[in-house]
Amino acid sequence: MVKEDLRMKYCVVGAGAMGGVYGLGLVAAGHSVTFFDVNEEHVSAINQHGYRLSGVTGDNTFTVKATSNPDDLGNSSDVVLFHTHTNGTIDGAKSAATILKPDGWAVSLQNGIGNIEELGRVLGVGRVVGGISYHSAALEAPGHAVHTNHGKTLLGELSGEPSCRVEALRETLLHSGFTPEISMDIMGAIWSKFVLNCGINPVCAISGLRAGEVARNVSADEMQSQILEEVMSVVEAKGINLDNDDMVGYVKKLTRMRYNKPSMQQHMEAGRPTEIDSLNGALVREAKKLGISVPFNEALVFMVKARETAMTATAKGVEKDYAKLEAEAEAEEK
Repeated sequence: MVKEDLRMKYCVVGAGAMGGVYGLGLVAAGHSVTFFDVNEEHVSAINQHGYRLSGVTGDNTFTVKATSNPDDLGNSSDVVLFHTHTNGTIDGAKSAATILKPDGWAVSLQNGIGNIEELGRVLGVGRVVGGISYHSAALEAPGHAVHTNHGKTLLGELSGEPSCRVEALRETLLHSGFTPEISMDIMGAIWSKFVLNCGINPVCAISGLRAGEVARNVSADEMQSQILEEVMSVVEAKGINLDNDDMVGYVKKLTRMRYNKPSMQQHMEAGRPTEIDSLNGALVREAKKLGISVPFNEALVFMVKARETAMTATAKGVEKDYAKLEAEAEAEEK
């Protein structure tokens, strides 16, 4: 058995809620972890007051180093735990390249598809390990993450082969309070979480309903069914093996059981960019390549993006003069 190595240096790239859960879990177990995030207000709060993690694993504040400048951490880490918002994957990968030692590597624990490929293009495929997390968390305030649900973590080499580095990371996570498993088909695992996210996150984000409420609302439940039917048509056409033989049934059951706010709903309500392009947007792109019609997913992507624009303006305090806008519209028609 490969043992965890306390001499390893870790860096969380994307130190938001989920990055906090994993990074602070390692810190609590005695590991050396630094944190990188582009949110300067969040970074400042961490450095001034510590990083607080509350929720299902207790309520503790940790003194850790955080920065929004990757050069501050140049060539310092053996392993990067990659948790960036999917809209920031490319920039995050470039930061990871700066932070990692020459023989260092990164594990992506993001939602959606396409992140692994982007990391591989920047770091090199051999320096990337796949992962997926079934934990959930929310950023309550700058410097304060709330761990809302404890779940499993899947890890695996993209080749499907066993490796010492993945086994070592599994041991580290296990001794840090997580429940990690090694997957011999990590891309199948990533697509399984992708199906789950596509079926729940945007429906909650656009409707304002929490997952359990979606399951008990006739209209939202039917919308979810149509979305999942289209998602599964793409999965089947691509020949992807999912973790569950009845993935739709699994998503429906989980929707009914959970009342947490999915990350996309949190982002929408906060007026922040959502991950729709790496979820249902990515599904639409894959469907077009295969010549498959996915009208419900296309409509959902359009509506999430439209609502995102409105919520972003609200969050910024933008007050619109609609009388003036109407006058300008009339002038355009003349």
